[in-house]
Amino acid sequence: MNVVRFYDSVLEGCTVELIGNTNSLEILRQARLWGVTIRLVGEGLSCRIGSGCRLHGGQYLLEDKNSRLEVGAGTTIYSPTISANEGGSVLIGADCLIAIGSDIRNSDSHSVLDATSRERLNPARDVVVQDHVWIGAHCQILKGVTIGSRAVVASRAVVTKNVEPGTLVGGLPARVIRENVDWDHRRL
Repeated sequence: MNVVRFYDSVLEGCTVELIGNTNSLEILRQARLWGVTIRLVGEGLSCRIGSGCRLHGGQYLLEDKNSRLEVGAGTTIYSPTISANEGGSVLIGADCLIAIGSDIRNSDSHSVLDATSRERLNPARDVVVQDHVWIGAHCQILKGVTIGSRAVVASRAVVTKNVEPGTLVGGLPARVIRENVDWDHRRL
């Protein structure tokens, strides 16, 4: 049996699809979702959207078995593709801002194998975006990455390695531009 809990959240123009068994979708209090697609396809999947979140468009995809997606309280996200597969997790902290068109995923979605041994070379690895992180427009956050609190990821960056807290990164692949930074939702 699948479980869906919405509390007093508002969903407008959203699509929610649960295919499989023992999946859980929870959208906590006062979250607002506009034009969002949430798909859980598999078994034992868990998607939790924190209280006070603002999600504008985009796709939130969970597949396979026991994959998990969590978005922390007060986070705002614009039109992303966020994908958790292969029993792994994508965890986004509280008070984050993720700009339009970002792609965050914990797997490559297809196997790359050693031609002789047939051993898989690219297993899925969790993604963690800690609290109060700003990810600019059209960024890619790839598997196995942790982005530390207060970090800023410049637009169109491709993040393939961990980002230390309070660090500004940018480029392809992303590199450190400046350390000891913070950011604010308001224009100062």
